[in-house]
Amino acid sequence: EFLASRSRHKEAADMYEKAAELRPRDYELAVAAATAMRQAGRQDDAERWYRQAVLLKPQDARGHTNLGAILHLNGKYTEAAASYKEALRLQPGDITTLTNLHKLHSVMT
Repeated sequence: EFLASRSRHKEAADMYEKAAELRPRDYELAVAAATAMRQAGRQDDAERWYRQAVLLKPQDARGHTNLGAILHLNGKYTEAAASYKEALRLQPGDITTLTNLHKLHSVMT
């Protein structure tokens, strides 16, 4: 967190990735690694770690929303919509997910 707070995103991403690789069953580390990757501009790596987070905790709506957001950024719109819809199934009415899904639909049409 210290490195990310100092805008040293590449270093933070590398450190979180190493930590997450050492503890591959740790949901919070997977999310932290994914977020650090996204902040460092490593979108494909971020997607991989958000996917890992969803595998670790499939009942957590936040994980599906995060995965949907990175898929959206990566241009994988159909997969993004599916992730957002799963997040809404798990947490109906979530404003962030609804907003993201609305933005996605405007890009898709």
